[in-house]
Amino acid sequence: MPIRKGTVSAARFRVQGKVPKDVKSWLTRALKAGAFEPIDPRGDDERTAGFVELQNDRATDFAVGHLFEGLYALFAWRVESLRVPAQAIRTQLSDWSQKFEAKNGRAPGRGQKSEQKALIRKSLRARTEPSSQVFDVSYELPTGELLVWATSRAVIDGVQAALESGLEVRLVPRVPASLVGAAIDSMSPTPELFGEELSRLAKTAEQPHLVAS
Repeated sequence: MPIRKGTVSAARFRVQGKVPKDVKSWLTRALKAGAFEPIDPRGDDERTAGFVELQNDRATDFAVGHLFEGLYALFAWRVESLRVPAQAIRTQLSDWSQKFEAKNGRAPGRGQKSEQKALIRKSLRARTEPSSQVFDVSYELPTGELLVWATSRAVIDGVQAALESGLEVRLVPRVPASLVGAAIDSMSPTPELFGEELSRLAKTAEQPHLVAS
């Protein structure tokens, strides 16, 4: 986990909703429902994300021995991106346009350039390796506390949305602001305290005031 590598940045959540007795099966089903699927080089998607095993970011079996460790479920969120560099497309399109003009005695039309650009992008995409990032996630079984070891808002939101959908619960952020707010609420003056203060002020107002001569 990142904390073993010296990284301690994490988003903390607590589960709000009905949690079944068989927590392990419940969690395993949710992870499989949101399992990672690689990008199809022949498709148009530029990004995909999903859950993988912590020790093997290509595995989505979530076997008990790989998923659970003591009181924790340890897994990961993998994000894969595949973007063809725009400069590479422009370079190849320019070369093609020059050859077309030399052969045909005229520049290619807009429709021809658009069609060729799509072909170039498709060809380059098939030869481009996707890049990937993996972010650790831990879930404490007895307390329902979830930690997403990431600072990217998009990653945190993705994990939250996938788990809320798969587990059919709500994940409530446990951020410093919310904890401080709860503490302040517990320290707010009570009606009894207001009553005592109003009584004290009334008595003070009834007392004669001394005026210096």
